[in-house]
Amino acid sequence: MKREIIHITEDGKIVIPAVHPDKIRMDEAELVCLFNVVAPTLRAAKRRIYKLEILQPFTAEQRIPLKEGYQVVYNLEMIFALAFQINTYPAQQLREYIISRLFQSEKSMVICMVNGNHKPYLKC
Repeated sequence: MKREIIHITEDGKIVIPAVHPDKIRMDEAELVCLFNVVAPTLRAAKRRIYKLEILQPFTAEQRIPLKEGYQVVYNLEMIFALAFQINTYPAQQLREYIISRLFQSEKSMVICMVNGNHKPYLKC
């Protein structure tokens, strides 16, 4: 399985590969390097996410078979959730990047609700 990772360049720019989000998966060592934390801090943040039921392990983790066993990799949702649970400068950079990308679009979004139970009406 070919997978891509998120990394931060030496000058502090976030590099997220332009691939389908399902292709971006990172293991624990890569996440430790990305967020600049020690492994117990990362594991505590993962436990907190699972305990609060923000994500479930069966959706956030994938086990890749290797010769000596399995490698556990985490999907993009878990990476973003960890960015909001960890308080380091790289995590802050990733949070700011995520939020800036959300509001970067010039298009406006219209949410329409159609009530099919009673009188037909359209509310936007």
